Amino acid sequence: MPDLRIALFVEGSLAPPPVRGPRPLERIWKNCLGTELGLLPFDPIVPISKRHIVAMDPSNPPMSGSGEALDQLMTRVLERSSFDVAVVAWDLVPAWNPEDGYCRWKETVDLYRFLAQSTDLPEIWKRQAARRFEDLQRRQTPSTRSGLPPLEFGMVLPVCMEPMFEGLLVQDEAAVRRALGLRERPRGWPSHGWADPVERRPDEAVLGPAIRALSRMRPQPTVLRAIRGDMRTNKDGWGEFLLRKLLEDNQARPVLLSHPLSRRLIELVGRT
Repeated sequence: MPDLRIALFVEGSLAPPPVRGPRPLERIWKNCLGTELGLLPFDPIVPISKRHIVAMDPSNPPMSGSGEALDQLMTRVLERSSFDVAVVAWDLVPAWNPEDGYCRWKETVDLYRFLAQSTDLPEIWKRQAARRFEDLQRRQTPSTRSGLPPLEFGMVLPVCMEPMFEGLLVQDEAAVRRALGLRERPRGWPSHGWADPVERRPDEAVLGPAIRALSRMRPQPTVLRAIRGDMRTNKDGWGEFLLRKLLEDNQARPVLLSHPLSRRLIELVGRT
């Protein structure tokens, strides 16, 4: 396998990094998933939001704030910290265009189309994106493919997390309670949404209420002294904590490693 430097552009907190130590987002993708799944190392790891992707679509009106598009961000990172391959990982929910509903295939095709049309990316990245876009367009059905995207210079590899990254964490309610040091459900603990393929917002509908239920307990659980905030103010911190604890759990670990997100990562950037 060629010695290629792989950057990861992934949905996560855009807040400044902590004074000490790596971002929780880096620990998620390097120390937790990267190690457990045997992935090629990601360097650099760059947090993005859905706004970066939406801003690439020329049909959308200019966005408030900086409005930096993903291709512009990639170009800026390339100038500062050169890399050879980019993995772009985004949550399917919310959809890029809420009027279109949820469609992983359409968003993947659009990603390549927008990158190929970029006026900022270096030519090799645009050519690779255009080639991939044409390959996808020729498919009779989304599941029909001749092979995986190649791991070669200038290639962008898509990872659409369905419905979102937090779906990885809510597959086993009992395991989450064990991770948080709970023997039983506290008052206000969510009873629905666990391991539910229909639940589109496991962050807001499941983990959010679970963390709030912790904060109302007296005495407060020990975990609240280690992880601050809630799923709105410290989503990456709680995500990293839960992922790490679940991977240490003999019952939960195989469930996480067999999740579609895990299989997709191994397929694209596994060491073997």
